[in-house]
Amino acid sequence: MKKLPISILYVENDASLRKIYSKLLENVIKKVWVATNGVEGLESYKKHRPDLILTDIKMEVMNGLEMISRIKKIDKNARVIILSAFSEPGYFLRAISYGVKGYLLKPIDSEVLLKQIESQANDILLDFKVKQEEQKRWEAEKAKERSEAILQALAFATRVFFTEGFESDSVFKVLERIGKSTHSSRVYIFQNFKDDDGKPFVSQIYEWVKSGVKIEIDNPELKQIYFDEPALQRWVKTMSENGYIHGLIKDLKEGAEKEILESQNIISILAMPIFVEDQWWGFIGLDDCINERIWSENEIKAMETLAANLGAAIYRKQVETELIELNFHLEKRVTERTKALEKEISQRKLAQLKLKESEEKYRLIYEHANNGILLVIKKKIVLVNPEASSIFKLKPFDLIGKPLSNFIIKENHDIFNEYFDGINQRHVENSIDIRIINGEGLLRWVEMKTNVILWDGNEANLIFVSDITNRKIAEEKIKILNKELESKVEKEVKKVQLQQQLLVQKSKLESIGELSAGLAHEINQPLGGISMGMENMLFRIEEDGKVNKDYLKEKISLLFKDIERINKIIQHVRIFSRDQQNVKLEPVNAVVAIQNALSMMSVQLQNHGFKLDVELVKHPVIIKGNLYRIEQVILNLLSNAKYAIDEKAKSHNFEKIISVKCSKNNELCFISVRDNGTGIPQNYINNIFDPFFTTKNEEKGTGLGLSISYGIVKEMEGEIKVISQANKFTEFKISIPLIKDEAFMI
Repeated sequence: MKKLPISILYVENDASLRKIYSKLLENVIKKVWVATNGVEGLESYKKHRPDLILTDIKMEVMNGLEMISRIKKIDKNARVIILSAFSEPGYFLRAISYGVKGYLLKPIDSEVLLKQIESQANDILLDFKVKQEEQKRWEAEKAKERSEAILQALAFATRVFFTEGFESDSVFKVLERIGKSTHSSRVYIFQNFKDDDGKPFVSQIYEWVKSGVKIEIDNPELKQIYFDEPALQRWVKTMSENGYIHGLIKDLKEGAEKEILESQNIISILAMPIFVEDQWWGFIGLDDCINERIWSENEIKAMETLAANLGAAIYRKQVETELIELNFHLEKRVTERTKALEKEISQRKLAQLKLKESEEKYRLIYEHANNGILLVIKKKIVLVNPEASSIFKLKPFDLIGKPLSNFIIKENHDIFNEYFDGINQRHVENSIDIRIINGEGLLRWVEMKTNVILWDGNEANLIFVSDITNRKIAEEKIKILNKELESKVEKEVKKVQLQQQLLVQKSKLESIGELSAGLAHEINQPLGGISMGMENMLFRIEEDGKVNKDYLKEKISLLFKDIERINKIIQHVRIFSRDQQNVKLEPVNAVVAIQNALSMMSVQLQNHGFKLDVELVKHPVIIKGNLYRIEQVILNLLSNAKYAIDEKAKSHNFEKIISVKCSKNNELCFISVRDNGTGIPQNYINNIFDPFFTTKNEEKGTGLGLSISYGIVKEMEGEIKVISQANKFTEFKISIPLIKDEAFMI
């Protein structure tokens, strides 16, 4: 069986299970790491970064859930499957909150486990593939950008040298453009000289450096390096033979050359000789002080062309200098004029030869460019390079002379014509993605980048063409994956919403359970009245056998009032405890909601020695919410206050006080619940609204009450805050926007 090409971390406390399942995993997984507890598992994850984690929950030192929590802080996308013998809802809910991918109960069927792992492996491998395709696309785009930038930089250098000559300003412009287009750290020129004794040496004369890179133009070690010095011997031999220096500094042999290059923080280097009249004049170099870099063939060829252009520009400068000197001594050198002119003509011919050689190198770059190049005049193709012919799968004579639109699919003709007209009017982007039909009859996506130029006095379009079909296919696959992901997310959101509804209902039922004593008292009071009324009526009947009709009518009316009171209590509790899946927000009197909550709990509090301090505004306070959910919030806060006071009463003797207040201003309704119980430690304040966070033991709390209350208040566009001092008090403050519509001001 072929092993799945992923890595797994298996964390298991039980030695026998660890031995069995680790062997099973090693048979089907390419790489498996095993840990015996949570601490060991966490360290292994930090070291190896596995693709998938299988872990038990109950373990010594650190349990599985704590380990998962810490791993998620490192990588929130870490994939986890839990293998546990514990099926309690608390563990399962915590696992869900951590975003685990599976929860399997021991003993585990091997086939079920392997299916879970295989499913996760498929997702992992799909993620890998998408990332790899994206990386390839990114690298291709970067290579393309560098190639275009180098071509543009060479064109710029040629124009500058042949219009401005070899001057300090023009040289620095060229060095800066070359440095930025090749993303180099440093670009420089060294010139060969001879000292007074005729001994040759080289010296740095120009330099451009990237921001943040060390400047070397003033380095005394680079002012005068003699040819026979060990650091320069290899350079002299190579460059005098028209060779170039390139590579990584770390690969050089130990010695003076490596030492002087490392002192300049150079990591990668490319240096090209400059020749003037077939004499080695010096060299131009590129340094990378940030990354290890292997210079591409395009970059090397570009530097060769740049060095040739520099040589031609230097030679032109020398000729111009000589001409100036000749003018100064013209009268004295009349007899030498003919020879000087002949020499000048000879030199000009040599310059033309150099220029022709330079043009030939440009032609080579044009023919070997990674992009297709088309020259279009009056919408017809007049020139193509080999790469363009390869993209269209047609020979040059099948392209030249034809309208470019002939090769665009009919459905895209309008878009193409609009783009082409806009380019010539210079008011649209110079790039377009469009589909063509190649010579094999296949549809292909291409990217066209167009520049308007002059060619032999005519306005023309120079178009760079790239085949982007694979990129378009990858983008389409990514769109499909995004749609599938959106569908999965929608399903998960629905699951979470259902789970949240169940938690809200659970919290309601817990509140009803806690209020059972108070509700019983509320029902017993009218039942007692009914019982006494019935006994009174029986007594009157037995006493004289005659009962006044008005008396019976009055008594029965009172009995019906008590029955109606019981019915209202039962109806209120029934509606309050109902699972309201589609809660509608509507105008609600907050005062009524508070009074309802107090009516269900006040008797219970008073029977346990609590003092209720209630201050409610007399006028209606209308907010947009749900009556029973507001009651749920108030009941939860009262229940928490009772628990805090009871806990404090175990070790202190004090008056138990719970204060409930409701007020308003022009904008907001304010509700506060304050108790003089144990208070909340400051290190817990920021966590009390988190799901499952509680200071109570497992029998007395799940940590859901305040989280659900927080959600209910936010649902009504309100805020809930808490202030507290340990062993003194806790006060929850709720603010909810009022409804300003006078139609609701009852």
